[in-house]
Amino acid sequence: MEYIEIIKYKLKENFTDAQFLEAETELRKGSIKNVKGYIGRELYKSDENEWVLILRFDLKENMDAFLLSLKQERPESFKAYASMIDWQTMWTGFYDKKM
Repeated sequence: MEYIEIIKYKLKENFTDAQFLEAETELRKGSIKNVKGYIGRELYKSDENEWVLILRFDLKENMDAFLLSLKQERPESFKAYASMIDWQTMWTGFYDKKM
């Protein structure tokens, strides 16, 4: 099984790609790699400055628990990362792997 979240967004105008990639690197070095069911994350960027994050977990329940912990605990690495996102441009979708 695999469960993914796809998130599309743009950055706030006052942040650079380099700053955002540095925050992404710090997030990946942190405790996320030890979260139950975590498989990985991929980050893409379009020519229109839209970012796409694919977050992979083994099961929906493990992703749900992780997302809830982010809302409740707000680790410093996530705060820095999240502060750069223009939340008004965000779209999210959740999917179960079928094949």
